Amino acid sequence: MIERLFQMASTAFSRRIAIDKNDAYDRAYLWAWEEGGMRELLRLCYKTPDFPDNARRFHASDEFRALLAMLAALGVAPSPSSKVLDFGCGNGVASYAFAREGFNVTGMDSSAGLLAGLGAAKKLNGLDGVKVNFRFHSGEKLDIEPNSFDVVYIREVLHHIHSLVEFLRQIRTILKPGGVVCCLRDVVIWNESQRADFFAKHPLNFITKDENCYYLDEYLLAFVNAELTLRKVLAPPDSVINTYPAPFVEGVRHDAGAVRARSEGYEIFSFFAMKPLEPAQAGEPALEQRI
Repeated sequence: MIERLFQMASTAFSRRIAIDKNDAYDRAYLWAWEEGGMRELLRLCYKTPDFPDNARRFHASDEFRALLAMLAALGVAPSPSSKVLDFGCGNGVASYAFAREGFNVTGMDSSAGLLAGLGAAKKLNGLDGVKVNFRFHSGEKLDIEPNSFDVVYIREVLHHIHSLVEFLRQIRTILKPGGVVCCLRDVVIWNESQRADFFAKHPLNFITKDENCYYLDEYLLAFVNAELTLRKVLAPPDSVINTYPAPFVEGVRHDAGAVRARSEGYEIFSFFAMKPLEPAQAGEPALEQRI
């Protein structure tokens, strides 16, 4: 019965989905919804045309609860004085979730799309009393005042960035001293065969043409060179943040040797780093894990 109701709702939505035809992300998600046979995948990714449902499900998700716990361990608690930048906010589900928890949130994205971008995100303003400042931003240069945010949240975005070090240096600049950057669910490969496989099998890159991937060491070195102190690196099985939509299973360990030997597939890693309270001493490493 529930499946039948979902199918009926899906059919109704497909008849009235509005998109920006000039926006690649809108075109990609509409294709996935109507022609690509990916409705369940989009539901799991919180990217259906039902914007309130996407937002409320993400707010209630184990992933978001795990994120809040990680931030609390790093000394960040919900407060109107705690400013969060949701960079690459897309349809705004994480912006909504942070704001509903009581943070002061700015959502920023390069897509103005009505389905996948800011056009969708802005429709969440007012939902359950939530208010977010959504802003359009294009490119990797951040025109933001220094020391502006307590948290910069970047979900499934860092692997799209072309200049990791320069971008993370800008993130460091806009963070307040002691501020946290959360780079979640980024694509890691271990050999060039995996890179080729990633591009060959990605279901939407033929439309968006913006996918990318990096070796783990490239991410880690970028944080060091940007003078951000890594506080936690989550390997694929370490948290529901990475395992979703599969469940988190306690005690599973990452087998780096096995994944390096594969010619197909990729992995999802997440990174939590902080802007030091004091400038790093010359020659002092910025790589540190305490949680």
